Amino acid sequence: MSHGSKKPSLTEKYLPKDLWKWLSVKTSFGTTVYDCVKSALEHPDSNVGLYAPDPEAYDTFSELFHPVIAEYHKVDVENLKSVHDLGDASKLEDLPQNYADQIVSTRVRVGRTVKGFPMASKLTRDTRLELESRVKEALSKLDGELAGTYKSLTEMSKAEKDALIEEHILYNDADDKYLRDAGGYDDWPVGRGIFMNNDKNFIVWVNEEDHIRIISMQKGASLKQVWGRLVKAIHAMETKLEFVRHDKFGYLTFCPTNIGTGLRASVHVKVPKTADSGKLNEICGSMDLQPRGIHGEHTESVGGVYDISNKIRIGRTEWDLINTMWIGVKKLLDNELA
Repeated sequence: MSHGSKKPSLTEKYLPKDLWKWLSVKTSFGTTVYDCVKSALEHPDSNVGLYAPDPEAYDTFSELFHPVIAEYHKVDVENLKSVHDLGDASKLEDLPQNYADQIVSTRVRVGRTVKGFPMASKLTRDTRLELESRVKEALSKLDGELAGTYKSLTEMSKAEKDALIEEHILYNDADDKYLRDAGGYDDWPVGRGIFMNNDKNFIVWVNEEDHIRIISMQKGASLKQVWGRLVKAIHAMETKLEFVRHDKFGYLTFCPTNIGTGLRASVHVKVPKTADSGKLNEICGSMDLQPRGIHGEHTESVGGVYDISNKIRIGRTEWDLINTMWIGVKKLLDNELA
């Protein structure tokens, strides 16, 4: 495959040379190496391009997955061990009021795969509906501030969906070409849905890219409450569903960029001076943080507001990543308000 001067995707870079042998290898879910790489084949401009149609793919096709994971996450796969610690939310530092005033909103999510099912591209229509039903039942048993209602996409009007997308509560409607060609949107919108608590600050996405994404969010500099609620939700859901966890790679997801903690912790923060001075990327880079526009990857900032999140997902605990993100945001605001 010729790219001219374009860098190949990590999938192409590490594709095993003895491909003929690998094409005959299958997982117990029927996944082949072609199923893992087909998005990268369709899109040579992919950065990674690799997807795991089922949890076994990570080890069945280790000659491909392990080096891709090593390069993308900058980890030593051979000696990697899954580490997890959700910490104690009450110990998170509160920001001074003038710093807190710069933060528009706070949001943390984790991705999870339910044990016994393949990932998105190997789910059939029937198994996808079975998985949705199982998750829906588990969610119906949540109580207190986590209690809420579940709605399948097929039950929602376009106006209802558009309103929730506008509020950053619902995922976009099957609009990622890389995910589509990996098989992530098969049978769309069947088997997909969203759970919301009554305050709309605890959300669970069902069968979007991953089986579930557990999300805690609210306006302002409220990481203590947001993280506390998410930890409570993770513990509650772990009593009702068993999630796939790998000794090396932690919680497994459809895309290997999200494995490990499966955690993305972000704030929308106003830092126009820092961005204009060119220090935004420098400070974020020093703290392993990723700045992007408020409408997601490859989008522009609006009014000097940036989405700042942890770039690292694996090899460190959730508590470590949450604290690092918070310290990094404080450094950005030290610069902004100096």
